[in-house]
Amino acid sequence: MSRRFVFGTNLKMNQTAAESVRFVQDVLDGLEPVEGCQFFVIPPFTSLPAVAPLAAGSPLWIGAQNMHWATDGAYTGEISAGMLTSIGVQLVLLGHAERRGLFGETDEAIDRKVTAALAAGLKVLLCVGETAAEKDFGVGEETVSRQLKIALHGMDAVALPQVQIAYEPVWSIGAGGTPARPADVTPIAAHLRTTLTALYGDHGQGVPILYGGSVDPTNAGDFTALPDIDGLFVGRAAWTADGYRDVLAAGLAGLAGRR
Repeated sequence: MSRRFVFGTNLKMNQTAAESVRFVQDVLDGLEPVEGCQFFVIPPFTSLPAVAPLAAGSPLWIGAQNMHWATDGAYTGEISAGMLTSIGVQLVLLGHAERRGLFGETDEAIDRKVTAALAAGLKVLLCVGETAAEKDFGVGEETVSRQLKIALHGMDAVALPQVQIAYEPVWSIGAGGTPARPADVTPIAAHLRTTLTALYGDHGQGVPILYGGSVDPTNAGDFTALPDIDGLFVGRAAWTADGYRDVLAAGLAGLAGRR
């Protein structure tokens, strides 16, 4: 089954609103629509009202880095799905390893967020990934399968076109991460695909699986050449417009070789 290619970056706690405007505008200036491809940028919350209008009607989704499951209430410091959609945000990142590891987000909490995001009309980029300890104990496949099953619990197949999965091995992300090899990614991506198919039948074959973890122009094509990888979730290598385009070009080259 042909799946869309999805590519983008999460800026984490970097860039002021003005810096994000310059970055997104520079990305858009050099971004040509590609059939079957979808692009995204996920800036900090404070940048969203400024950059969302820039990307309206373009091939670039603007995403948020997190959200709460409630529509409103006494949740100081939190943001609801309705707040995001009201300013033109199209995508929300949920389950990132830093949210799980640093802020104690549980699988159950992520499930509630996924449900709320989809109900509000947001697209979801759901992150899954195993820690170094889980990898060493040989339970990486079980870990990502558990994360996926709980996050999508109760979700009907009709919502699947709004979902994309990002596999980010926790041991590979960040400045101190150990770069993963295609041989590390292949069995996990295949297991994710098997899990999606077990949950949703043929519909599960259409969900894009992105790889993220120390991706740069030198290895992007190696990952997109893998049969179950349908895009890239890039970190610091795509935090400049030139870097964004360079990693994208390498990823598309790898995809072209596969097809």
